[in-house]
Amino acid sequence: MQCKNCAKPLPAERVELGYDYCTDRRCVDACLKGLDVVAVHVNKASDQYVLRRQLDIPEDTSTRSVDPGWAPLLGSPADRPQRAPSRRKTTAEKIDALEADLDAALAVETDPAKRNKLVNDYNAKLRRFDIRYRRTRQRRVV
Repeated sequence: MQCKNCAKPLPAERVELGYDYCTDRRCVDACLKGLDVVAVHVNKASDQYVLRRQLDIPEDTSTRSVDPGWAPLLGSPADRPQRAPSRRKTTAEKIDALEADLDAALAVETDPAKRNKLVNDYNAKLRRFDIRYRRTRQRRVV
């Protein structure tokens, strides 16, 4: 049997394993297809991994993974977009940004009911953060 990409003869052991292309880098890049795997989350158990074609799920044309930790499933490294590592904001920085947004919104709002809603929305967002910031940062309704 010959490689379907470069027509070189294939070793017998590769043919037995079901491959129809050789191990040359150009042939592997041209012929290797990534698996379309879906993680099925099961309550109180480990995830189960299933091929998309085994489920009744429409084809996904996006190249982004929901979880960036599973980037190896997307294909070769040349297919994946490269981006510089960024520093994540700390909880205090996120809260400061929320507080600045609230201050800007309160500066232009004069209706007491809308101001009350802005403060309540801010406090609801604040509750999602680390508990030690709640007492020191929580706004009083004006």
